[in-house]
This record gives sequence, structure tokens and C-alpha cells, in this order.
Amino acid sequence: MAITKIWPVKDSLNRVIEYAKNVDKTENPDFLNADLYQVLHYAADENKTRFERQYYVTGINCAVETAGQQMQITKERFGKTGGTLAHHACQSFKPDELTPKACHAIGVKLAQKMWGDKYEVIVSTHLNTNCLHNHFVINSVSFIDGKKYNERKAEYQRMRDTSDALCREYHLSVIENPTKRKRSQGLYQAEKRGELTRYALYRSDIDEAIERSMTMKEFYDYLRRKGYQIKGKVDSCALKLPHYPRFTRFKTLGEAYSVLQIQDQIYRQRGPEVREKSKEPILFFVPTPKKLQIEDILGFGEEYRKLRNLYRFFCYQLGIYPKNKGQVSMSPIIKEEVRRMEEISQQTIFLCKHQIDTYEQLKEKQKEIQTEMDGLLNQRKKLTNKMRRAGPEEKEVLRQEKMALTKQITEIRKDLRLAFGVEKRSLDMMKSLEITREMLNKEMQKNKEKQRYR
Repeated sequence: MAITKIWPVKDSLNRVIEYAKNVDKTENPDFLNADLYQVLHYAADENKTRFERQYYVTGINCAVETAGQQMQITKERFGKTGGTLAHHACQSFKPDELTPKACHAIGVKLAQKMWGDKYEVIVSTHLNTNCLHNHFVINSVSFIDGKKYNERKAEYQRMRDTSDALCREYHLSVIENPTKRKRSQGLYQAEKRGELTRYALYRSDIDEAIERSMTMKEFYDYLRRKGYQIKGKVDSCALKLPHYPRFTRFKTLGEAYSVLQIQDQIYRQRGPEVREKSKEPILFFVPTPKKLQIEDILGFGEEYRKLRNLYRFFCYQLGIYPKNKGQVSMSPIIKEEVRRMEEISQQTIFLCKHQIDTYEQLKEKQKEIQTEMDGLLNQRKKLTNKMRRAGPEEKEVLRQEKMALTKQITEIRKDLRLAFGVEKRSLDMMKSLEITREMLNKEMQKNKEKQRYR
């Protein structure tokens, strides 16, 4: 199985050629391990250069030793020395799938089929990792007609198809149905760290809905009760939470989350246990002390909109306290804040420490911290200026003073970050609570109507 990539080089042609030819990566172990007789016999072959004997590097339409100069001459001949200087491509194989010799042979064939008719190419096989891989450096200008190589999507697809055909020829594995869309790097890293991403939240709520449903109608109804919007049918079916601009298709969440797979799971698990679970209410808000009721947090009077209470309420919903409570809100809007649990905890401590309840008090605190920080920064600047003129002994004393000031500034900067963070986060939290309360009201209204018609 081979994975292929290609990208433009705009900074230095020689740099990328030297990287591809790197002796440490391309040295042929068979040559190094040969006995003296074989080496002498091999050395006597005047038809081969020393470079070609020892390393897996091949030049197509150019000599390996002078590839950079030849490529530059081609550019100058056609007056195209600017812009993209070359293209760098890579072909990587699974560990232990083939020998270095076969890997290089495939690379050379790929280069000949892709670019051999018009472009100068260096092919090198790197052996310094578990996965053998070929590097290709392609001149951006054709030595035939001077046309620049266009690295478009169709060309990349042609490279993949050609590589796959060569893999089949050499009896190597091939990805028959590659996934067209892949997760962003940010999403991949977040899931790797175990963070609750949007996709992870969707999967969690879908799993919950499956456990509480005996039909697909019940499944969709449960998700809607939790605040999800759903559109489309079967293959194109998608969902989203109200505060997201775009829908996400079920099948994007993974093979097990396609509509057909979900339907299969629901029909296979039918039974009395599922029926009992389906009757359980959705816990939109975790019970809190009397002074921290949702009506008070979202009250219209200023006395109700206390920042400390808002943050305390959220700490209950996320299970931050009381300790060992183990109960958290089932609202997906609130559950999302788990990603920012550490930030919310620190901001709660900051509000309680400085007894901040209103936005006016928060603004005053921001100004106070900023003024203190400006004063310390000014002091540090003066110390820096003094150090330039001071002798060795005095300079050491001033350096210690400066270090102490820097430590203070670091702590104050943290407080300033928290103060401005509270201002933004609190508005988002209020919005989350309002959306969740609206969902709760709809659920309560639906339950009342059910009881009325019984």
C-alpha cells in the first residue's frame, strides 16, 4: 500500500534536491555489507558511477550530481526563473511490505510514467524510517516546451492511480475505497488528547438516543428533545445543535453512525429494558441549592445576574462540585463546556477571590489590574536601562530586582487574562443556559400535552 503527496517548492531548488539525495537516508545497506571480493568486483565495473552503486538515487532526464544546475539551465533557457521552482512529491509504503530495491524500482517507474516525457526528476528512496518512502523532485519547467507543471487536483489523482497500479503490479496492498474527506488536524489532535469535541459530543448523544429508543422515530424524537435539529433522509441525514452554523451528516461521525447502522442497532436491542429507559426524563439541569436556581440566574433584575452565581451554577452542571457528585447535565449545550472545565474552574476562583458579582465590578477590576501591570512594566523598563550603564556588581543586583518584577508581572498577567476571559465566557454561558431552558420548557409542555390526552 502506498500513500502519495505532492507540494510546490518556492524557496530553494538546491535545498530540496540535497534533502532528497541525503546520504544518511539513501545509503544502500547491501553495498556496505558485501564482502571484499564483491566490493572489488563491483568497483571494477566502470560503466557505473560510485554514487549509483552506493545509494538509491536516480536521475530522470538529468544527472544526479548536476541535477540542480541542469534544472536551472532549463529555467533560464525559457525565461521562467521565478515563482514555483520545483515540485516535491512523496510515495510512502507500509512497514516491511517490500525491499529497498523494489521500493526504488517502483519510484523510478512512477516518475517515468508521471513526468519522464517532459521534466527533469530526481528519485531517491529514503531508508531511515520504518516506512520505506520515495522522494521526487520535479523541475517546475519542462525541458521540452518550457511549460510549467500544473499541480492540480486531477494531476494528484493521476499520481495516486499510477502508484496504485504499480502496487498491484508488484503484488502490494492497495486502498481500494479511500475516504475522500478526513478530519482536520485540530479535530484529530483534540480527540487524541481525549477532549470532548463536537463529533465526540454528537456520538455520545446518539449512543444515548439509541439506548432509549425502540424505533427510528423515537430515536429522532429523542435527539430533537435534546435540542438537535435534523434534516435529510438515510444517506444524507444530518444533525446539528442550534449554535452551530452547519449540519454534520451521521455517516461523517464514523461507519457505526450511519443511519442504516443505527437502525440495525435499535432493532436488535428491542426489549422491556429499552422501553423503561425511553420513559426516563432528560436531565437538562442538575439540581442545585435554592440560592442557585435557574430562574434566579436568568432573572431580569440586576441583583439576580451575579457572575459568581452564574459560575457556581455551571460548576454544579458540569459536576465540578460538590465533589464525588457524579451527576452532570444531559444538555448537549452545557456538556460542551466540559472542554473548558479548567478555564471555568479558574475563572470561578478568580470571581470568588475578588468578590465580583456584577459586570461593573468586573470592569473596575480589569482597569485596576491593567494599571498595576503598566506600573510594573514601566519599573522593569527603567531597570533595564539602568543595567546598560551599571557595573558588574550593581548589574547583578538590578538583574535580581528585574527577575522579581517579571515574576510579579507573570502572575498579574494571568489575572488580567482571567478578568477578560470572564467577560466573554459569561456571555456564552448565559446564552447556553437560555437555549437549554428553552429546550426544557418545550419538553415540559410536551409532557403536559401527553398527560392531557391520556
